[in-house]
Amino acid sequence: MGTKELGMKKRILFYLLIFSCFLVNTDKVYAAPAIISESAVLIDAGTGTILAQKNADKKMYPASLTKIMTAILAIELGDLSDVITVDDDTPYEIEGSHIALEPGEILTLKDLLYALMLPSANDAASVIAKHYGGSLQNFVEMMNTKAKELGAYGTNFTNPHGLHDKNHYTTAADLALITKYAMENDTFRKIVSTTKYEIQPTNIKNEPRYFTSLNKLIYNTSYNQIYVDGMYISPYYEYATGAKTGYTPEAGNCLAATAKKDGTELIAVTMKGISLEMYQDAHNLFNFGFEEYESTTLVGKNTFIKNVKITNGDSKEISVITESDLTALIEKNSLDDIKSNVYINDITLPIEKNDIVGRIEYTLDNKVIGTVNLITPISVKSTAAESQENLFITVVKFLGFVVLLPTVLLLLLKIYNDIRIHINRKKRRKRYNKN
Repeated sequence: MGTKELGMKKRILFYLLIFSCFLVNTDKVYAAPAIISESAVLIDAGTGTILAQKNADKKMYPASLTKIMTAILAIELGDLSDVITVDDDTPYEIEGSHIALEPGEILTLKDLLYALMLPSANDAASVIAKHYGGSLQNFVEMMNTKAKELGAYGTNFTNPHGLHDKNHYTTAADLALITKYAMENDTFRKIVSTTKYEIQPTNIKNEPRYFTSLNKLIYNTSYNQIYVDGMYISPYYEYATGAKTGYTPEAGNCLAATAKKDGTELIAVTMKGISLEMYQDAHNLFNFGFEEYESTTLVGKNTFIKNVKITNGDSKEISVITESDLTALIEKNSLDDIKSNVYINDITLPIEKNDIVGRIEYTLDNKVIGTVNLITPISVKSTAAESQENLFITVVKFLGFVVLLPTVLLLLLKIYNDIRIHINRKKRRKRYNKN
């Protein structure tokens, strides 16, 4: 091959590469994100479905993400107005972040929860745990019981704050489930979305305490930058709704984050990142989720599904309707691929209104994406009861007829007599007037 031909081919290849660059769509296209942190997961906040992950089931140290469980347990066990007295030991035995609580200091649960979740106060965590658990150990047992109830089987807590302990561990997937559960509570949602809070002077402290959220997704005053989509940007994320950060040397930088856009709500957990990597991962995960998925209402509440036969009702049929709305997060442009299957139980009389008689199941690529109960819109009695009722009604009608007929006849007779008497009186008056 000549030098001239080789040069010509190189030029052609060069121009083809340049031309292909112009063919690339200028819109952002989010492939499954490259995650920098050692472990991460992105889930649908509604169903818990995993949308993207990296080592999501790997055992990791949660640091202060532990406080998500501490907070939701305290919210469920107490009231925000509960008055809590700081014990004598906590101020001297706690390490790491704190708000300098003093022995005998009196605060409300509300104040302690905001201290727990915004500046990540370890002393607040211990005081809360001792108050509602009776002891740290009892409260930790409650935390582990709750974790198992939520399906977080890869989790074991040994304290309420997240300071390092080799036996204190969880997974990104488990933390996502715990955060999902916590975000279903309005009080928790409000706390983790708050950027600033003030504790008023107490019986010990004469000055108020001010603090702000450590979560740069919702509150960022620094000039730090992260690299997302080829640009350096602020860690602040416009669709973020809150959650929690954490750090210990062993756990690295950790983040449980929530975001909502156009009705789609997502939860991202990143664990063991360096510096601001957790925010970069969160941005990439959220961008991927919002770009590739959308919330779709598959069926509305009280939607008629079909008529079904009643097992012991001869030829009777009854309508079944949906018990509730069903919204699912699905990949965009996949709505036509969703299939539905109706499963009806053996229906026997009697049936009460709103009895569950089956379910409708929606699948995509042979995976269940949502299920709704089917209910009856009316009550239906059993055939025997209906027959007895009909017989009773017939008897009542007959008795009523027997009682009513003489009454009507007597009334008619009285009317006849009254008319006859009235006519006779008129005749007598006429004869009297003639005479």
